[in-house]
Amino acid sequence: MSILIGLLNLIIEGDFKAYYNNLKNNKFFILLLLFFLFHAIALFWSDNLDYGFNDLRRKSSLIAVPIIVLSKPISLSKSYRMILFCFISTLVITSIINAVSYFYFPNHFSFNEIREMSRFNSHIRYGIMIAFGIPILLEMNTSKKGFYLIIPLIVWLLFYTYISQVLTGLISIITILFAYVLFRLIAERKIKSLWFLILTCSVGIGFLISSLFSEPDHNSSGKADFIGMKSEWDKKSNMSFEGLDNKDQNLKYTLSRFLESKGLKKNGGGVQSLNNKEIKAIENGMANVAEMKIGFWGRVEGLKYQIHHTNDPNGHSLLQRIEAWKSGLEIFRDHPIVGVGTGDVDDAFTKKYNENNSKLLPVNQIRAHNTYLTTLLTFGVLGLIIFLAILFLYVKAQLQYGQILGFVFMVLMMVTFLFEDTLETQTGITLFSFFAALYSIQIPSKKND
Repeated sequence: MSILIGLLNLIIEGDFKAYYNNLKNNKFFILLLLFFLFHAIALFWSDNLDYGFNDLRRKSSLIAVPIIVLSKPISLSKSYRMILFCFISTLVITSIINAVSYFYFPNHFSFNEIREMSRFNSHIRYGIMIAFGIPILLEMNTSKKGFYLIIPLIVWLLFYTYISQVLTGLISIITILFAYVLFRLIAERKIKSLWFLILTCSVGIGFLISSLFSEPDHNSSGKADFIGMKSEWDKKSNMSFEGLDNKDQNLKYTLSRFLESKGLKKNGGGVQSLNNKEIKAIENGMANVAEMKIGFWGRVEGLKYQIHHTNDPNGHSLLQRIEAWKSGLEIFRDHPIVGVGTGDVDDAFTKKYNENNSKLLPVNQIRAHNTYLTTLLTFGVLGLIIFLAILFLYVKAQLQYGQILGFVFMVLMMVTFLFEDTLETQTGITLFSFFAALYSIQIPSKKND
C-alpha cells in the first residue's frame, strides 16, 4: 500500500521530466535497474516461469522504492529527520509490544522460543532494523541536551537485542561499530590503524569460532534408561515421548540431552526432578538447559549443541544453513556460466536435496540463505560481479559524500548478506532499497531549511 501510494503521488504531481532527469543522473539507480533487468533476462533460460514472474514481482520493489525516493529527492534536512523519526518511533513502539507480549502474555500468544517474540516481522530482519536504529538515533542528535534524551532509547534497543537472542542482531551491532571505525580510518587515511583493525577483528572471529567448536563442559552421564524416562515423562507432559518436539526432533533424544546438560542421570529419577518450565523448554526443542537463559549465552550454547550433534539438522538454523550452502555451491558448479535462471532457483534446490538424500524434512529445505550465493547460482559469475559492483561503488560514493550513516548501512547489508537471503523477502528488499536510495544522494544540511 505504501509503495502504491508513493507512486500515485508522483503520478498526480506529474513532473515527469524532472523525475526522469533525477533518476538518469543517479548512478545507483542505473546499476539497480541493470540488476533488475538481469532478473528479467534470466527468465529466458528458466523452465519455471510462474516462480520467475513471482520473483520479478517481489524484486520490482528494488526499482519502485528508489523511484519514489529519488524522483523527487529530499531537499530539506527537516524532511530527512522526520523520516528518521518515524522509523525510530516504529521500532520503539513495536519492540515494546513484542517484549510485553512475550514476558507478560506468553500463554496467550503460545510462544515456542524467545525469537518468536518478533510479532510483526521476521526476527532476523527486525533484529537488523533494531541494530540500525542505534546509529540513526546518533544521527538525529544535534545537541548535548538531545544526547541525554536518546541515551535511554539506545539502551532499550541494546537491551532488546540482548534479550531477543537474535544472533543476527548482535552481529549487526558489532558490524555497525566496525563500520564506524572503518569510515574514520579510511577518511583520515590511517592505513596502519586500518590494518590493525582488520587484524583485531580477525582474531576476535577466530576466538568466537574456537569457542563454538570447543567441547561442551558436561560429560555423558551413561546410557539412557528410556523406559524409566518415558514412565515419568508421561506424568509431566501431554507430548508423546516417542514423537517429535516443536523443532521436529525426536523428543526422547532432546530430553536425554537436556538431562545430560544438567548433570542428571538419564532415567526416571532425572525426569522427575525437572520443573514445569524445563518440561516446556524440552517440548520446544531445547536440548541444553543453557538455552533457557535470557540473552546470548543461551543462544551460543544452542549453537554449540548444533555443532556437536550434526546427525539431524532439522529444527537447527545453523545446520540447516550449512546444508543449504552445500547444496547451493553444488548447484552453482552444475551451472557456473549463467546460473539456473530466475525461475528455477526453488526447483534446483528441491532437486539437489533429493539427489543428496538430505535428512532435511521438506518444510526445512530452505534456499541458500546467503545473498551472494543466491546471486551466483541464479545468474552465474557475471551476475555476482554486477551485484558486487553495485555494493562497492555505493560504499565508495558514501566515502566521497562523507555520509557515515549511508556507509554504515551498506556495510551492515554486505555483512548480513553472508548468512541471509535479504533480497528474497519483501521486507528485506524494501529495507535495502529504501535506505540505499535515501543515501545514494547527498543528504541536505540545515542550510537548506
